[in-house]
Amino acid sequence: MAATVPVADLLARETTLSFAGLTPADQGDYPDAVSSEARCLDPDPRPLKDVIAMLPQASSGELWATNEFVGVDGTVDTEAIRDIHGLDVDALEDAAGCSLGDLATRASSDPLVRIRDHQDIVDERRKALCALGYDVKFRWQIASDRYSIINPQEAYLPIIGALQQSGETEAFGWASYRDWGGLLKMFVVCPGLEHIVSGSEDTEFDDDTDGMTSVADSDEADLVVYGGFETGYDFRGTQTLWAKPILYFPETGTVVPDTGKRYTRRHYGRATDATHERANDRVPINEWWKAIYDDIADRLVDVDRAIRRTRAVAYDFEVLPFDVAACYEYWGLAATYAEAAADRATTLASPASRPTVYNLQLSLLIALLDSYEGSLASDTYQEYLEVAGELLRKPAMMIQLALKEHDRQVEEPDERVLADDQQTLSDALEDIVDVPGIEVDTEVDLSDGGAQRLHDRVQRKLGDLD
Repeated sequence: MAATVPVADLLARETTLSFAGLTPADQGDYPDAVSSEARCLDPDPRPLKDVIAMLPQASSGELWATNEFVGVDGTVDTEAIRDIHGLDVDALEDAAGCSLGDLATRASSDPLVRIRDHQDIVDERRKALCALGYDVKFRWQIASDRYSIINPQEAYLPIIGALQQSGETEAFGWASYRDWGGLLKMFVVCPGLEHIVSGSEDTEFDDDTDGMTSVADSDEADLVVYGGFETGYDFRGTQTLWAKPILYFPETGTVVPDTGKRYTRRHYGRATDATHERANDRVPINEWWKAIYDDIADRLVDVDRAIRRTRAVAYDFEVLPFDVAACYEYWGLAATYAEAAADRATTLASPASRPTVYNLQLSLLIALLDSYEGSLASDTYQEYLEVAGELLRKPAMMIQLALKEHDRQVEEPDERVLADDQQTLSDALEDIVDVPGIEVDTEVDLSDGGAQRLHDRVQRKLGDLD
């Protein structure tokens, strides 16, 4: 008889695995610039190779259905078939020219029926538990007969070679999965892709692109940014492995999805067979990872402009018809996280009612790090990160989204804010300079970086009083 240990205690339904360094030969320490309080860091991190080895060892399998009308000896229960509602047995017998019993006698039936237009993905660990008598969910279905599984371990091990070629042996990050590994999101941060956004230089914004002229950030502190990428898969019906660039801010431990291209790789062919993939005009997966790394390195040159734009736009909530928390909720955040982010944003802003977009983005990310209670692999968490990414990429469009949502929810027409000619969303800053409550090129008394450090010092002092 099988033991009574719950299966959930043997296999984690969802978890986060942190790593630092690529292989056991690497030292496995986080860079000095990374905040020791950042979420997803581990005091004793594994190397990336060990984390990949802990992912499901999945393989493609056939999908079968149990046919309850066929006994174990192959006998067909014709009486049960006659009782099926909606099945015209008389028409079937007329078309076949024989009785239902004759059809059953001629058929070579089996109690297990192969579903030929679907496949499933099977994990070896669940098969082992099933063999020991446990009732284990171990299959993820794919609705395609062309599906060819890219095993997670085989797909992600080439990342190590690609990063080694680029000298990124100190890469770190974390992998979060749900549904016993059926859905994964992994973040890989590359300290070698370091970029410093200087606060001591003037930046010129071309009038032809967004209507913004000179912005002086002389009071802003330098900001360190690392490049990296996020990657994932979902075995619960989708057929792609994907990756896209991210930005990682080591001082706060926050991640922002970047403006870069989203790379996808469908599950067909033989991804880890370089000869086969080239013969079919596909890039072998090790070269695929190297191309993604190179693309991230190239895109870091755009970081300065994106961050300076977020520092140059402020929302004045004494003028806007809603408060900071409502603004976050208009962007799709749950009230708990909206309130936490709003509290932080108003604490860092000077004056408190006029946070910059950079402040709003930073406060959102830190609030999620501190307060988010769900799985880091969840779609909801990913959507919240995307809000922060949109604030970086499209600061003008985001306030228009909030204003449109406000106008949609108000009952009286005279409470609406946006004029009829502002209903079309635009990311040109010139299209929001006349919106009440929006200030472009606003000088603040305390830089966002300085405010962050002040906030951290206050938090440490409060901690000392506990």
